[in-house]
Amino acid sequence: MKPWLFTGMLLTAALGLGAARAQAPALPPGEAKAEGDALLAGAKAGDLFDNVTEGTGAAIKLKLKANGLICEFNAGEPANTLIIFDSAKRGDEIACSTGGPAGERTLYATRAPGRSLDDAFAHDLAEVKRTHPGAQAYELPAEAAGGPLLSLLSRAPMPANRTARFIADHTFTTVSSAIVGDWSLEFRYTCPEERQELAAAILQPTLWATTLAQVSKAPINLTDPKQAV
Repeated sequence: MKPWLFTGMLLTAALGLGAARAQAPALPPGEAKAEGDALLAGAKAGDLFDNVTEGTGAAIKLKLKANGLICEFNAGEPANTLIIFDSAKRGDEIACSTGGPAGERTLYATRAPGRSLDDAFAHDLAEVKRTHPGAQAYELPAEAAGGPLLSLLSRAPMPANRTARFIADHTFTTVSSAIVGDWSLEFRYTCPEERQELAAAILQPTLWATTLAQVSKAPINLTDPKQAV
């Protein structure tokens, strides 16, 4: 693919993702918040999270009290799930999943003092390979590898993090890991294989960068990533 065409495609995708967020249909007052309450009730997690969903937007936001991490869900998505795993201290291992136009994604958070990023990434990568034994490594196009979003993820004050990308079962799938304080974060993302270039360069990095910046309080500017810090 010609570099100018790839760049134009990514710009269009970035604008499209921003527009989709800005123009998400308003919901009746309280509907998204009520769905968030239902997620908390279903997971018996009302003591662990605050429902910080606002207004009539289409985003459900549940804030983990232990570290301030916000699990964000697209309202009305069948994939919306909140899981509290068994752990030595209740709430020390959680997962939240959602779906939508930008792809299916799951965020795991585990309190793991002393865990290194190398150990966390090796563990997370092994799980993906176990569940997708036929996965083939996906190589980023050179134009994407040098793009502003991926550059943003690799420089301070963004927490150190790592990502692996695959084609598995006709989907583009990624696993990302980071350590923020005493917490190990894992982000899984999948979308149809035909969207792999847009997903690798725009969609997945935007979602992952937003999550990392939120929980670590790192200042970022996704509308102009080159000027983010």
